[in-house]
Amino acid sequence: MSGIPRIKVNNHGTFFYQYEFSLLDALEAQEIPAPYNCRGGYCGTCKVRLLDGEVEQVQDALFDTVGDEILTCCCKPVGHIEIELPED
Repeated sequence: MSGIPRIKVNNHGTFFYQYEFSLLDALEAQEIPAPYNCRGGYCGTCKVRLLDGEVEQVQDALFDTVGDEILTCCCKPVGHIEIELPED
């Protein structure tokens, strides 16, 4: 499984990306409680920190991110990534 991107999530372990539409879809498939609201890149609720790796956009976002922030509803991993979900 070395060619399949691996996703590491703080306090939730590591799993392999199964080519879902977005990173948010992949997190939901693993039953990881990732925040979201609109699924369209408008609200920013699904914002997480990208600690390592690279993502590519699957749809345009209207919410501006800063620095290492990404919107899980608008991207997917290019390779292995590590993300940090916000604290409750």
